[in-house]
Amino acid sequence: MADDLESPTQRRPFKTTAAAVWAIGFLVYFFSQNLPNNSTSPDNTVSRTDIWIYLWENALTVFNPFDYSSADHSSGWNYLSQRIPFVLTAMVLWTAAWCLGRVAVRTVIGHVSLLRTEKWVIESGAGLSLLTLWILGCGLAGQLTSIAILLPSMIAIPVVAFYWWKDTKDHASSEVTNHPVSPQKLSAKARLILNCGFAAFVIHILLGGMTPPRDFDVREYHLQGPKEWLLSGQIEFLEHNVYTSFPFLSEMLSLGAMVLTGDWWNGAVAGKLTLTGFQLLSALAVFAICRRWAGLAPAYIAALALLSTPWIMRISIIAYAEGAITFYLISSLMVCLLAAKACDEQMATRLIAVAGFLAGSAMSAKYPGLLSVILPTGLFLLAACWQRTQAEGFRSSRPAYIFRNAAIFVVATSVAVGPWLIKNFSETGNPVYPLGYSVFGASDWNAEMDAKWKRAHSAPDHKLSAIHLHLEDVAIRSDWQSGFLFAFAVPAVLLATTSYSIRWLWLYTLWMLATWWAFTHRIDRFWVPLIPVLAVLSGTAWNISTARFWRGLVVLLLLTCCIFNYGFNRLPVVGFHGGLIELTELRKMPVRQDVRLLNQTLPRNAKVLMVGEAEVFDCEFSVIYNTVFDESIFQQWTIANLNQQAEERPMRSAEEIRATLNTHEVTHIYVNWSEILRYRLTYGFTKYVTPERFTRLVEAGVLNPGVPMTSIKFDDLSEQQQTEIKSWPGGPQQVSGESYWNNIVLYEVRQQN
Repeated sequence: MADDLESPTQRRPFKTTAAAVWAIGFLVYFFSQNLPNNSTSPDNTVSRTDIWIYLWENALTVFNPFDYSSADHSSGWNYLSQRIPFVLTAMVLWTAAWCLGRVAVRTVIGHVSLLRTEKWVIESGAGLSLLTLWILGCGLAGQLTSIAILLPSMIAIPVVAFYWWKDTKDHASSEVTNHPVSPQKLSAKARLILNCGFAAFVIHILLGGMTPPRDFDVREYHLQGPKEWLLSGQIEFLEHNVYTSFPFLSEMLSLGAMVLTGDWWNGAVAGKLTLTGFQLLSALAVFAICRRWAGLAPAYIAALALLSTPWIMRISIIAYAEGAITFYLISSLMVCLLAAKACDEQMATRLIAVAGFLAGSAMSAKYPGLLSVILPTGLFLLAACWQRTQAEGFRSSRPAYIFRNAAIFVVATSVAVGPWLIKNFSETGNPVYPLGYSVFGASDWNAEMDAKWKRAHSAPDHKLSAIHLHLEDVAIRSDWQSGFLFAFAVPAVLLATTSYSIRWLWLYTLWMLATWWAFTHRIDRFWVPLIPVLAVLSGTAWNISTARFWRGLVVLLLLTCCIFNYGFNRLPVVGFHGGLIELTELRKMPVRQDVRLLNQTLPRNAKVLMVGEAEVFDCEFSVIYNTVFDESIFQQWTIANLNQQAEERPMRSAEEIRATLNTHEVTHIYVNWSEILRYRLTYGFTKYVTPERFTRLVEAGVLNPGVPMTSIKFDDLSEQQQTEIKSWPGGPQQVSGESYWNNIVLYEVRQQN
């Protein structure tokens, strides 16, 4: 299983020339592409060429890493102090996690010689997972207090101090592997340039992490779930929000930040900053892999290639779960490579346990971790164990050795993800709720809901003839992709004949692409965890040749891509980046006008039933809502119990509906017809909810006449949308003056005299 990446050769100039032609040709094609997510129409496209032109014309402002001024908002470094509480909260969580991880990892693998980056990756990764499991336990027990969630970390501090004292006395430590790459050095000038490059990206990433949430999914469940748990004082089953039954590793850190700050909004921003650290840890993991197996220069190249990728910036400002699953994928891969090369059987077994825990943590961040991390790493370790038994001098029983290590991997994986599965099983009878309904069933799910879910989360087709188009979407057409990754990851295949690690990394890449195409609905986020693997491969391409031409080309193209990506990250095309805008002003910016108005005008005791609306994180009043994949609460509360199609069922009597609303203390009903329209043309939405039913409730004296919150021009809607609205009972009456459509309406529950 030997790797030979430290001895690149100049003896095959044809391969070097082919690699250079590919890299140059790929990047020329890459930079000529349009950005589909930032192009509003076929007649109004934005291309990477347009971005280059804009960057050239505005270079002095865009490329100034100290310029965070804004022409439209109060902004600048004088507002950095407003963000200090977020930084302190994130530091507390990260320190608490590292203490737990330090103790746990030292207990498992002992005092061993690892690269400092490897230690940080393993200890921080394990600690973050352990901390989130502890927060989950505290929440389920109704103990969401600062002391409760930090208690294990405080206990771990003296243990960490003891290990530090013991290690300073005992200088000897066992080597994990025979280090295959000779120590290398970079000139002081090269280190300065690289460190400045890293600093520019890291600063922008960290500031982006403190941007208030704006993305729909984040405000629907990533942060809304923790907000509800904080307000209720415990983690409980939210039957109106199916997404909150996902494994919530990332979201537990957000909940922890909310608990520490005592406020759901400040905690959400501090939690986003905490999650941003996953991107930095991923860069450390990429650096560590290349440093051990390829050398120092490839390590710097790979880490910079990763941090400069716009997707890394985007994940930081949005706070998707992909940040965590991406880190746990690359960290478990790093430990797998260490385990495969471990000097002795005992050390290999201990590293397998660590790899299993990190792989299980990937599934704790998101269900696809089972397919993208646990299964491939498990198979890789199984193959590594088999190969170890073939080595000369192996004395253990082959079947017993393989079975023991397989069992350890499964147990370690279960320790990480098991609590989430147990939680779901106890709440719904289905450990992977809402998935696997056909196997496990679920108390809060049915066949109709399951079919609706599968339609929305499955690929539209599996035409083999279209595979190349989908791969181009990944490598070239994704708005936030970095051209450097595929430009140099593909030539790294030339090293596969001499490097076991390269063969494994490319096999992993193919596995990720194949499973993304076959088993997901092919949105970008599901292949994002592949980025650090591509970064490692692109870094190792440095070793294709020692020729000055090749290495000069690598540096030149890396610099070109980094310049473009940094400028790209400073523009709105990457997403909403708050920069250093004054915090009070910044907080208002993501809040929709209608929600802002409700926050300002509704009485303190208001409780609003939201119909068709699930993006409720910014609401400062009490809400009752459901997501599109959950049962409609409005329908449940108002429909008569008859065996008819939902759209044909009559409503309950006015007295029954009024009594139900009063029982739940509902003071207003908010209807977002735009969202209902979007759902009916995509995922599907119950046909029971129509404008006519609200007209009847007004006529029956249950509701006061509706107040339009927002209106849009009816003619601005597509023909399909207009046809859909006109098909609703009472839909045409929503168009006022035959020109404006009242798309959001607020009704007040009429009080009885």
